[in-house]
Amino acid sequence: MTDQSSVDVSEDPIVTSLRNPALQALFAAFCLLHLYTAFFGQLDPLIQRPIFVGFGVGGAFLLHAARGGHRGRREMMFDLLLAMMAFGVCLYVIVNRERFVDIMVRYNSLDMTMALLALALTVEAARRVIGWFLPILAVFTLIYFYFGSDIIGGDWRPPRVSPRTGIETFYSSTGGLFGYLADIGARVITIFVILGALLLSTGATDVFMKLATWIAGRTYGGPAKVCALSSAMFGTVTGSSVANVMATGSITIPTMKRLKYPASFAGAVEAVASSAGQLTPPVMGAGAFIMSEFLGIAYSDIAIAAIGPAFLYYLAVWLGVDLYARRTNLQPTPKDEMPVPMDFLAPDKAIPMFFPILAVIYFLYGGYTPSFAGAAAIVVLLLSNIIVRPFVAAKEGKKLTAVYGELGMQVFRGLVDAGRALVMIAALLACAAIVVKVLTATGAGVKVSNLIFAISNEGMILALILAAVLSILLGMDVPTTASYVLAAAVAAPGLIRLGVPELPAHLFVFYYAILSAITPPVCASVYAAAALARANFWHVAGRALSLAIAVYIIPFLFVFRPGILAQGGWQVICLDLGTAMAAVFAVSVGMIGWLNGRLHMIERAVFLIAAALLFYVEPSSDYAGVALLVVLVIWRKLVGRGQSDGRTIVT
Repeated sequence: MTDQSSVDVSEDPIVTSLRNPALQALFAAFCLLHLYTAFFGQLDPLIQRPIFVGFGVGGAFLLHAARGGHRGRREMMFDLLLAMMAFGVCLYVIVNRERFVDIMVRYNSLDMTMALLALALTVEAARRVIGWFLPILAVFTLIYFYFGSDIIGGDWRPPRVSPRTGIETFYSSTGGLFGYLADIGARVITIFVILGALLLSTGATDVFMKLATWIAGRTYGGPAKVCALSSAMFGTVTGSSVANVMATGSITIPTMKRLKYPASFAGAVEAVASSAGQLTPPVMGAGAFIMSEFLGIAYSDIAIAAIGPAFLYYLAVWLGVDLYARRTNLQPTPKDEMPVPMDFLAPDKAIPMFFPILAVIYFLYGGYTPSFAGAAAIVVLLLSNIIVRPFVAAKEGKKLTAVYGELGMQVFRGLVDAGRALVMIAALLACAAIVVKVLTATGAGVKVSNLIFAISNEGMILALILAAVLSILLGMDVPTTASYVLAAAVAAPGLIRLGVPELPAHLFVFYYAILSAITPPVCASVYAAAALARANFWHVAGRALSLAIAVYIIPFLFVFRPGILAQGGWQVICLDLGTAMAAVFAVSVGMIGWLNGRLHMIERAVFLIAAALLFYVEPSSDYAGVALLVVLVIWRKLVGRGQSDGRTIVT
């Protein structure tokens, strides 16, 4: 891996391509269509889902075609042709849907051609928007599905399939490309992507940053803690770790570097903090909605269960930043840069930002469907902005027509940004659907799960480690949504078979799918943060791992301590969460090596022993771990007073 300090992120060709008016209008119209169906009912499945998939696959080629200044005319025309073909194969399903649902349908050569073309275009579109790993996996699974019975023997041999079966499996039914993943994308994910984009286009980033600065800026390592808090608030809206890095990191990383924070540390904090946005309620990105469909439970139940893991994640990040900042004397945010409460609590700023989020919470936990909750929050957002704009005009001395015109442009820009994000989501969901369909249709997913079960020899810890490694590997070079879908198909069933309840098993693999974004060698969030910080990729990756080491043990804790997932009575919840917090604290101190002064290696080892005792789920082990930790903290309080002058000052 070469030094990423030379990467220039100022000129994004995707952003440049969005200046095309026709493409902007297409993206905005796509979003408006899904807003309409959220309120007035979904279209026929073989209309709504092909529209969603066709937009994603065709949109991927249109984005490339729109880069006229970056590519030759011949390549641009070829991309336009591929886009038209992508729209055509999906339109073909819509036109022929009544024939396809007939059980006695006779497929012709054109049907087969369209099916093969749809698969090929989906794989190529996914390659263009998310990289090579998932498309290559899709190609191998398709080969396994159709030719596996001829080239593979033994237990892994799949059943023989006919061309008719292939068409029905992937193309002409509400399975495969137009299955439940496309359904979730068209029905739920689209709405929340639009909500997040509109929040950000109307000013949420500035409000979140100022609120986070006011809360955390006064403490040691204040700018780094601001990064963690703002990433949590921003990430729950976007549901994308890389988008989170690019949005908040463009502000926090230069701020940290200006205050003499090491570039690699600034990038590492942003990468680690941004990755947990998808784990942070109330909006947890696409993966949580898919999990709700997988498990058949309310999204609100998943969001409640995720509060504990998200809190522990950011506690680990906060402690890592705080201890490192104290050890190296990283200073707080300068007083002259601290915001005042009215910077983020003024009605014209707070109402449009926080009312939509409160609306999401109200409707989600009030029993409404996620799609309605998201659509209602969008209405609240638009109405709030319309209501407060006259006050903005009066305060800034602008004409009301100019202020409303600016709002209209912000809304339009938000719809365009949402459309661009949905291109990637729709393409990756369609490609992931190919892999998942093969895993389920051939039984390969169950076989992988059985393999994990056999290798672990029914040992829970080893099975969890294997599932964690598999989830991270499946997450390399693919977004969290796709990696979770794959891990849920092959890793979660093995854990459930060993006795882990469904929700903890799925949250476990979901958590590690998120961590793949900061786990070398392929870690998209670290790459993006290193580019923004203009720092060496491996230096940022190493700092990110040392900062987030406590994060990697949290899923093991909530598997064995269900109270972390809000399961059980209040006593169980408080006991499990308190024990987990103590374990995270002990790990952070042991790894960073600072508590009221620099720790010797023996002291660090003893802190890690205390963490191990707290990790082991037995009352006697908990008592011993807490007692040892209390003794260690008192010891450091007594002996660490004279070490405060021994800090390493970073310049």
